[in-house]
Amino acid sequence: MNFKLNTASLHHACTPPRFPAPSWSGFMPRMICMKRIIYHANTLWLFTKSDFMTTMIPISLFAMVAAPLSSPRNIPHLILWLWVHLLHFNTANQTASLEDETNKPDRPLPARRITLRAATALRWTLMPACWALSRAYSPETMYASMALSAFTALYNEGRGSGAHFVLRYALNGLGFAAFEVGTTLVAKDDKSSLDGAGWLAIFLSASIFATTIFAQDFRDVVGDKQINRDTIPIRFGARSRPALFLGVILWSILLALIWEVDPLCAALFISLGVFAGGRFVQYRTVQEDKNSYFWYNVWVSVAHILPGYWRLFRTV
Repeated sequence: MNFKLNTASLHHACTPPRFPAPSWSGFMPRMICMKRIIYHANTLWLFTKSDFMTTMIPISLFAMVAAPLSSPRNIPHLILWLWVHLLHFNTANQTASLEDETNKPDRPLPARRITLRAATALRWTLMPACWALSRAYSPETMYASMALSAFTALYNEGRGSGAHFVLRYALNGLGFAAFEVGTTLVAKDDKSSLDGAGWLAIFLSASIFATTIFAQDFRDVVGDKQINRDTIPIRFGARSRPALFLGVILWSILLALIWEVDPLCAALFISLGVFAGGRFVQYRTVQEDKNSYFWYNVWVSVAHILPGYWRLFRTV
C-alpha cells in the first residue's frame, strides 16, 4: 500500500484555533458607565443614610402592624414607597439648609458629590415621581404623598424649619403622619382605607414625634446655632434634658395603657424609656448625645410595634 502524508493538512490540524482579540473599545465605556451608575446610586443612598434608624426602620415596622400587613409580598412595596418619599424629603431638606456643613459633612452636598443645582433639580423631579408612584397604588396613597409634599415645602422652602420651635415640631409630627399614612396604606391589600386602630396609631405616633423629636437637636446644637435655628435645647438649655426624660417616661406609660400591654411587657417597655430618656440627663457630650439618640430611636421603634401587640393579643 502506498501512503502519502499530507503535511499541509497535518499542519492545519495541529495549529490551535485563533480567536479574535477582545475589543476594549466597547468594554471600557461599559465599565465607565457602570462606575457612574454605582457613584450616583451611592449618592442617592447618602441622602437617606442617616435617617434609616430614625425613619425607615420605625415607620416600616409601624406600617406592618398598624395596617396590619396583608401579605409578605407587600413588604418590598412599602419599603420602596417609604424610601423614595424619604429621598424626596431629604433632598428638599438638604438643599434648603447649610447646617450639614457642620452636622453631617458626609452627606452628598457638603461632600461635593453633587452640585446644589443638580440636587435642587432632583428635589423637584422627585415630587411628581412620588405622586405617580403613589397613584399606582391608590388615590388615597397619592393624597398622602401630596400631603407630605406640602409639609415638606412648608418645612423647607417655607422656612418652617427655622421658625418658632412649636411650628417646627408640629410640622415634624405632621410630616411623620403623612409618611405613616402612605406606608400603612401600601402595606395593605385594600389600599383605600385604614381602620380605627390604624388611625389611632398614626395620631399617637405623630404626637410622640412632635413632642419628643427634639432629642435629635442635642447632637446638632453647633450647626443649629450657626443658622439661628430655634430649638428646645438652644432655647431652654440644660432644662430641656429632664423635660425630654419626663416626656419619654409619660409616653411609655400612656402607650402601655392605651395598647393594653401586659404588666411584664409594660415594665420592660417603660424601663427602656427610662434608660433611653435618662441618658440625655446623665451624659451631655456631643458624642454621648449621638449615642443617646440611637437609644431614643430604639425606644421609638418598640413604641411603634405596640399596635401590633394589641392586634395580636387583645382583639382575639
